[in-house]
Amino acid sequence: MTFKVRAITLSALWIAVAGLAALGTFHPLDRSVSELRFSAASRPATGSIVVVDIDSASLSAVGVWPWPRSVYAQALDTLSALGSAEVAFDVDFSSRSDETNDGAFEAALEATGGYAYLAGFQQVAGESGQTATNLPLERFRRHAPPVGVNVITDPGGIVHSFPAAMVSGTEVYPSLAAALSGVSPDQAEVFIDFAIDPRTIDRIPFIDLLNNTVDPTRISNKQVVIGSTALELRDIFSVPRFGTLPGPVIQVLGAETLKQGRALVNWGFWAPMLLAIFVASFLFAQRALRLTLRGAVAGVIGFSVAVELIALLLQSGFGIIVATVPLHAAVLSFVIALMAQEVVRRQRLHAQASRERDMNRMILDRVIADNFDGVVVVDETGTIVAASRLAEQLLGEGRPVTGRAAVTVLPPLFFEAVESALRQSGETGTTQLSELELTLGGRRYDFEFTVTLSMLASSRQDERSGSNRHVACLTFHDITTRRQGERRLTYLASHDALTGALSRRSFVERTAALLASPDTSSQGLTILVLDLTRFRLVNETLGHAHGDIALRETYKRLTQTKARAIARMGGDHFALAVDGAQTEAAIAELSLDLIARITEPYHLGEHRAVLGAKIGATTTDLSGTDAERLLSHADMALSAAKTASGNVHSHFSPTMDAAITEKQTMEVALRNALALSQLSLVYQPQVSLETGLLTGVEALVRWNHPTLGAISPAKFIPLAEETGLVVELGRWILQTACREFASWPAWIKLAVNVSPVQFELSDVTTDVSEALKVSGLPPARLDVEITEGIFVSHDTRISKTLEALRLTGVGVALDDFGTGYSSLSYLGRLPIDKIKIDQSFVRSLPGDGEAEAIITAMLTLSRSLGKTVVAEGIETEEQRRMLHSLGCEIGQGYLFGRPESAAAIASKFLSAENKKALALAG
Repeated sequence: MTFKVRAITLSALWIAVAGLAALGTFHPLDRSVSELRFSAASRPATGSIVVVDIDSASLSAVGVWPWPRSVYAQALDTLSALGSAEVAFDVDFSSRSDETNDGAFEAALEATGGYAYLAGFQQVAGESGQTATNLPLERFRRHAPPVGVNVITDPGGIVHSFPAAMVSGTEVYPSLAAALSGVSPDQAEVFIDFAIDPRTIDRIPFIDLLNNTVDPTRISNKQVVIGSTALELRDIFSVPRFGTLPGPVIQVLGAETLKQGRALVNWGFWAPMLLAIFVASFLFAQRALRLTLRGAVAGVIGFSVAVELIALLLQSGFGIIVATVPLHAAVLSFVIALMAQEVVRRQRLHAQASRERDMNRMILDRVIADNFDGVVVVDETGTIVAASRLAEQLLGEGRPVTGRAAVTVLPPLFFEAVESALRQSGETGTTQLSELELTLGGRRYDFEFTVTLSMLASSRQDERSGSNRHVACLTFHDITTRRQGERRLTYLASHDALTGALSRRSFVERTAALLASPDTSSQGLTILVLDLTRFRLVNETLGHAHGDIALRETYKRLTQTKARAIARMGGDHFALAVDGAQTEAAIAELSLDLIARITEPYHLGEHRAVLGAKIGATTTDLSGTDAERLLSHADMALSAAKTASGNVHSHFSPTMDAAITEKQTMEVALRNALALSQLSLVYQPQVSLETGLLTGVEALVRWNHPTLGAISPAKFIPLAEETGLVVELGRWILQTACREFASWPAWIKLAVNVSPVQFELSDVTTDVSEALKVSGLPPARLDVEITEGIFVSHDTRISKTLEALRLTGVGVALDDFGTGYSSLSYLGRLPIDKIKIDQSFVRSLPGDGEAEAIITAMLTLSRSLGKTVVAEGIETEEQRRMLHSLGCEIGQGYLFGRPESAAAIASKFLSAENKKALALAG
């Protein structure tokens, strides 16, 4: 069978399968397979939507249908009282009833104020075939927006999807599902994920709602869909997997699909059909795998199973529906075509066998000659009987090698391997792969070679008698380029590619090797770490190419010292190992010599640059003989040197290591403190300077370690900011403070400090929203306190974050005002609501005229900008009276109370007398 005939046969089969698929022949089977996938990937509903059933029991209880709209009004009032989030009616309100009932329903809708959605739907009107839109009465639409409740059925009457929106003239109404989910679908038609089990949707009989026998927790903060589920009302649809479902339940499944991000995409059958055609056509045409018929059948079965698994993964994991039955039919047709081809192929093989035998010898000779490797075949007499062109070129010295004695042509190692193989004439096989270095024609080569011993029967009689000939085949391959590359990689693994200095790992290994040698171990080593200053300026002004020149020149200058090892540690960072554990004076002299070399001008092409250096050093006497420890201690000394200006050096002292160790211990302890509940919150009161009544509290974190005791926030807060732990710590403070404070009286505000690092590393808006959501604390009762340092970077992102917090109702207070970066000239532009005067100004009152003038200016400006002012650090009655006389409203300090637990603050300030006084003041 020719390729053309095979192609025509296969194409006819594909066209037949595609035609059957286009006619819907495979649709019932595909639907069944899709339903099985839905069942295999079943998932629950989110539980955020409740269906109130207008079921048979509710119909009987009310006793009339359609129901008076006062019934729906009563239901709406009840749901609102129970705290439902939203209510959607899958009920037709497009026609008028009587004024009493319509008025009652309108009043209920108006009372809730946009809390409900009303159903709208479209249907074909009469024989005209035009689409008519049924919307709720205008009087209802004024208080509740319409939503579309249409669903889309396939030719078999099965619901698979719903319109994303309902369009009527120029008006576009979202679908009920889109409205409840808050998601605007990208496509006009949204396919429902029937993997979501409707049995996990909470359903409440309407009559239970009217009788007020519903558990409030089933309604509170839930979205509610009210609709007909009774069979006699005929709002029932056929769906995949579950047979039939009421319309309201289908609407909820649509909303759940969008809520869970499971809107399905239907690829139909063309995508898998094209895949099957491509794969099968390739295999059919090429037979690249050389499979038997049985193997091919097993392969296509495996392919079909793999396709089904992929389809299941696409449907369950990515929401993509694929019709695979046409693909399986296409694959089956491929098997049929393959069987026909196999019959023809076997007939052809018999005819080809004889021709191939005749060509084998010619091909073998040609293969040896054309081989890209060197190939030399030597017989039992040591004569070369065949050779490749490469072997002729490398070994022949301009003359043919065939017919010559192998000993006169082959290098000694090659000949020894061939001779050894021929001596073992009773055992055929291949010798071990070996390597050889040779110089041929003045050029150095690396070869990889092996020898294969083969047995040749000269005739059938010789074969029967065991009198056989042997030949040895020497195969060698030029690996010179590969070896050069490997040597280069080995060098780069241990050296810096730019400068040629050692890498960090190699420096550590070299240092360890030096310390292991008897000479060096007796006298010790000195390790210096050098950091170039002003190098970044060279890169930024002259470019990285000139910076690279400067680094190479730096390394060259360092090689002119007595250093035993030099490494580039990365960037502009170098390390040196010098013989002997130098004294402090010797280290100083050595460092000054290095600085003198480094600070000599660099000539970078047409430019001239001057660099500086800072050096840290340690010795084996100070840091021991561990190479990594030596390098680490030298880095610590360099960090100390960096704190000073100019070209300076510093040597390691044990206190540096102790400080690092203490810091690391404290970091681990702080991480454990969060997990082991060692942290607690105290609150400092903020009171009215006029009445002395509590107006707010500031949450402050405390850490009581079981062995270290009470640790000051001034110690662990900076550590948390440096390590990034402040993000997790800040979330804990927010959530704990909001939870403990949520039950306090509504007039008292909570202030929580938020670090600038939290704004940099985390989403503060999300953290605050989550804390408010979990605790139930109203946003208006929370103030986020920030410091002036947050504005030093002028990062517009931080200002946008603060604006977003204020839009949610959360207040923003500027702490320690007057001590940092803020300026009176731009104070009005900052997104803040409250200003806290730093205690350094309050502490000097009364008697300090300058402090009084500054506070007066702050108060005057704050009043003009409409910002509340809190004075911190009030410790005396005189300070309170003076601040009150200057116009300050709120105070905070030891005069009113030290930071205490929430219970202690409540006991002190929320007594019956204070509450009574507050009521009289209000």
